Amino acid sequence: MHRLFYFSSLLIAVTVYAPLTHADSVYVDLSNTEEITVSSDQIEGSHVLEIQSYDEHEKQANSTRINTNNINMQTLPFHQEVLVAANRTALEPALIHAVIDVESKHNPTASSKKGAYGLMQLMPATALRFGLTKLKQGSHQQNILVGARYLKEMLVLFDGDVELALAAYNAGPGAVKKYHHSIPPYQETKLYVPKVLKLYRRYTS
Repeated sequence: MHRLFYFSSLLIAVTVYAPLTHADSVYVDLSNTEEITVSSDQIEGSHVLEIQSYDEHEKQANSTRINTNNINMQTLPFHQEVLVAANRTALEPALIHAVIDVESKHNPTASSKKGAYGLMQLMPATALRFGLTKLKQGSHQQNILVGARYLKEMLVLFDGDVELALAAYNAGPGAVKKYHHSIPPYQETKLYVPKVLKLYRRYTS
């Protein structure tokens, strides 16, 4: 019982000591029970306890947050196909990737109950209007290109307003016009637009 109490007291003392030293770690040598050594310099040995300081924990947490927010688009699936579609439609690759992510999570076999399919979740009527026949429906490149062309069409229709273009991509241009050129009050669309914009900003940062 006395040894447990002593070790607990030692940990409290080291916890207080660590931030004051501004060291990355504090090393506690427990090899000698009569005299315990505490140092900010690294100590080697099988009975040495390393305790990271608050600053080091904070540094690692910040590093993790930064790595989570930074996304290299070149590592995303179908990036080359997205670049081709971006060049042909003058859209930013980041915007196309953001739409793909929200629509299908970059899953080329994704489909919806309403009949939308592929990376850009194209409705059959929309795909057919842009010349995407059944013979080409399995082409990931064509799915991305047609989706990008449709998104570009929505951007032109709504004078370059990205939010309205995304709302139209999700709910249809008629719904956006119906609600006086604003995001329709549909729950799905109200969630969809900010999700795409958030990813778009992350991809362009």
